[in-house]
Amino acid sequence: MLDRKLRREIAEHAGPKFVLYYESGGRDYRRAADSIVQSAGSFSEATVLFSFCVSGDGWDEHSATDERWKRYRRWRTANNEERRLYEAPGHRFEPCDVDQFSRTIEFALELGWDALVAARPGRQLLFLSHDDRLEIYRGFAGGSLVRQLTELGFSRRADQ
Repeated sequence: MLDRKLRREIAEHAGPKFVLYYESGGRDYRRAADSIVQSAGSFSEATVLFSFCVSGDGWDEHSATDERWKRYRRWRTANNEERRLYEAPGHRFEPCDVDQFSRTIEFALELGWDALVAARPGRQLLFLSHDDRLEIYRGFAGGSLVRQLTELGFSRRADQ
């Protein structure tokens, strides 16, 4: 239900306010994830909603040997979630969960997820795409976040 609501909100926009490109994979996304979470400000509730990944949800034969997916599964288990990502795609956070919120975004960037990231108040909304694109639709300090992510190697153009 939340997925449909957020996708409807995206469809109502003429397009994202900002689009950035990055390269998913084996690099450190901690600072980028921290910047995204900090740009949400004092949120009362935040959600990262996984919807797709080219390599699946981390439970297939290939992903079973991939160290990045192993780290994610260990982290998820340590946070009392044993179900597959396709079965329980939502990650919900309260204001005291800033580190967990950031860590989830870090995994989403590293593993190449399609994921919706939302925070309240302010109906903040951005989309992470498996094709290494970040779209900011509303909130998340817009231009300020764009500047921070650009300094971390994200680009305003796909060919860079």
